[in-house]
Amino acid sequence: MSQKPSTRGTLFNLIAACARHLAGVVAGLFTIPLVARSMGAEGLGAWAVLSTTGYLMALSDLGLSVAVQRTAARPDHAATRRMISLALLVVSVVCPILSLGAYALMVWLPSADQNVALQADVARAALPMLFAGLVGSLVNPIRGFLIMRNDFPVLARARAYASAIQVALTALGLSISPTLLAPTLGVLASSFLESFFLVRAALRHDPELSLRPAWPKDPAEVRDAFRQGSAALAINFGVAAAVRADVLILTSYVPLAAVGAYQVAARAVDQVAVFAKQVCAWLLHRLGTAEERSSAVRLGTAAMGGLVASGLLALWLDGSPLLVAWAGPVAAERLTSVTLAILGFAAVIQASQEASAATLTLSNDSAWRAAHPILIGHMFNVTISLIGVRYFGAWAVAGGTACGNLLMAVLIWGRSRALMQWRLSQVLQTLAPILGAVLVAGAAGWGLAPLSTVHPLASAAVCGVVTILGTGTSLFLWWRRDTASAPVAPAPVPAELPAVE
Repeated sequence: MSQKPSTRGTLFNLIAACARHLAGVVAGLFTIPLVARSMGAEGLGAWAVLSTTGYLMALSDLGLSVAVQRTAARPDHAATRRMISLALLVVSVVCPILSLGAYALMVWLPSADQNVALQADVARAALPMLFAGLVGSLVNPIRGFLIMRNDFPVLARARAYASAIQVALTALGLSISPTLLAPTLGVLASSFLESFFLVRAALRHDPELSLRPAWPKDPAEVRDAFRQGSAALAINFGVAAAVRADVLILTSYVPLAAVGAYQVAARAVDQVAVFAKQVCAWLLHRLGTAEERSSAVRLGTAAMGGLVASGLLALWLDGSPLLVAWAGPVAAERLTSVTLAILGFAAVIQASQEASAATLTLSNDSAWRAAHPILIGHMFNVTISLIGVRYFGAWAVAGGTACGNLLMAVLIWGRSRALMQWRLSQVLQTLAPILGAVLVAGAAGWGLAPLSTVHPLASAAVCGVVTILGTGTSLFLWWRRDTASAPVAPAPVPAELPAVE
């Protein structure tokens, strides 16, 4: 069993986790403007469909990557190896089946009916994208294993190298021929490179690890793995349906140019939200421990909520020049601004319950305690999106995300209160730092707004300052409460002195 990491090691892992995300952000930050400037808003909308479909391939592990993580948390190395082999077997069977359905979906693209050349381009580019999805799905169990081994530096390096290759190949390909084949080949190459580094790191941690797909001999072990995996699958499916399927819903009712504008706002929100989620990855070992879960939930909620709230407020109030410099004129459209505001509100709600959902997943015999509320919230999201999209377009789809996240947060916190035996006042006190971040970031963003219009770099600097102020406020409020509520050790009773005769 691994030793508990030191404070220095813990901070280093947090920095590495954030660096891993930043490396992944680079690929998205460069790919979107490259596609938008080479192929226009319609091409960007088609790229959104391709990348969304590739992301959906990650569902092919049927949630078994979480079963790998739960097994890796115990010192049973043989069981961990069996879970990884089972996950690889399931992906090898399920992913090709999903790919056939996904390819049919991408070939039939309603929004591109009037653009035959674009439809043909999507059909060609779909093949490498689906292959990249298969490679990424196969390495997901290995990634989960490395996360539980706290090997964030390797994860960060692998993502950095992969992102560099993706951006380089995308830029080179688009300069030669502005087609969707260029970015998809970049994604495929990056998937192979990242997989190589992760597999090599996993074998270093466990030289006896087998990468051969296999079915465990113990039926009870298989049943337990699928039982735990089914909860994770439900969560992942709900997230995919609610977040990624937005693009697929929009393609049936709005032009691809509008899909491109929606994608700019959605990706901007995603980058801030996913960066903040690294806090939860850093706190996973504490969120699953009974002695530390309450303090970890308070810290995770303050850090995640404060960062998401202040970062997205800064982007909405002061980030327009930065977004235009990033994605081009499509970022200046009113649809992009309104979508950014609605999805930003939804992301803050999501961040407020992320740590609670993680502790529910890790601290119960079954991950379904967290899966039920998440699935209900996402299905509510999809229902509102499907009903409202024909009347209100992209705004209804973004509003569905906010409504679904709100319902999910109420249900998650209700179950978390029961798990941690909290009063309602304790939940409100845990959420209070987020409100502090909103007030400080909102005031700072409004006051510094004139400076942000001078230049995109000025916009970036103002957004950074506002984000730091808001996040710092949230963490300060958490620290004040955590210090005030820390148990005070009783003073030692002095030994009775012998009587002097």
